[in-house]
Amino acid sequence: MSYIITGATSFLGVELVQTFLQQSHQVTVICRPGSQGLSHLPKGVKTVYAQLDEYGTLDTKIAQADVFVHLAWAGTGHDGRDATQVQQENIAYSLDAMRAAAKMGCKLFVMAGSQAEYGSTTLPQQEEMPCAPFSEYGKAKLQMWEEGKQLAAALGMKYLHLRIFSLFGETDHAWTLVMSCVDKMLRNEPMELSACTQNWNFLYVNDAARQISALCNYAVQREDYTSEIYQIASEDTRPLKDFVERMKILTGSKSDLHYGAVVPAHLVSLQPDMHKTQAVVGSLAEYDFDAVIKRIIDKHYDKSI
Repeated sequence: MSYIITGATSFLGVELVQTFLQQSHQVTVICRPGSQGLSHLPKGVKTVYAQLDEYGTLDTKIAQADVFVHLAWAGTGHDGRDATQVQQENIAYSLDAMRAAAKMGCKLFVMAGSQAEYGSTTLPQQEEMPCAPFSEYGKAKLQMWEEGKQLAAALGMKYLHLRIFSLFGETDHAWTLVMSCVDKMLRNEPMELSACTQNWNFLYVNDAARQISALCNYAVQREDYTSEIYQIASEDTRPLKDFVERMKILTGSKSDLHYGAVVPAHLVSLQPDMHKTQAVVGSLAEYDFDAVIKRIIDKHYDKSI
C-alpha cells in the first residue's frame, strides 16, 4: 500500500516510517521546509514540503495514496497544551488534511489521538467510556474524533482514531520521565518526583509502530469497517513508582529519590484496557520495560559515569 505520513520526523513518526518501509509499502512524508528532523528518516521515502496551514492543498502535490496517517500537531509541549487558539487551529488543519486525503483517493484516514482525551480518572480506560479532558490539548483531540468520524463518513473514507498512551525508547526526548531518570540515575544525582502512586503504562515505540501498522491493514481490509477508536499501549500497567525503582536497579544508581517533592496539578492514572486492540494485533509488546531501559543505557550513556 501507499502511505502518507505527517509528523514523520517525530519520535513515533520515524519509527512508523521505518516499519512501513520494512513491510515494502510506499511512503511519502510531509515535512516543514527546512525541517532538521529529515536527517532521522531512512532512505527510500518521498518528501513533500508543507506547513500545517497548507495541508488542505496536499492533493495538488500528491496524486494518489491509500492511507493518510496524521501525526502532526502543534502545541504538544507544556506551553502549548492549554493554548486554545493553537489547539483549535490543529483541528482545522487536520480536517483540511482529511479533505485533501479524500481527493487523493485515500481509503483510510488515521488520526493520532491521545490518552489525554480521557482526562483525570482512576478507572481503567476503555475506548467507549465517557471522556472528561482537562487540557485544551485533550479537548481538541477528543473534538477531532467527533468531527473527524463525521467528515470521513461524508467523504466516503474510513477513519481510525488512535488513543496513544506513554511511548518510550532510545530516541525519545531528553526531558521525558524515562530519559531524565536514566540520565540522572547514571550520574547518581538526586531526583525530585511526584508520589508516583498512580498507575502507569509504557510501550516501546517500536511496538507502537507495529500495532499501528496492523490496525491500518485491518481497517483497510475489513469491508464493514467505518470509524473506530483503538488504544496504543501495552499490557504492563503498574504503579509508576515500580517503573522508577526498576530504572534505579538497572542503572545501578545511588540516586536519592524524593517522592512527593513534586505535586502535579492533575493526577493522571494510566491503565488502558487493551482487549480491543489485542483482538486485532495479537501480541501487544515484543519488548518489555527492562529490555528497553537496557537498550537506552547501552545506546546513550557511558556506563563508567
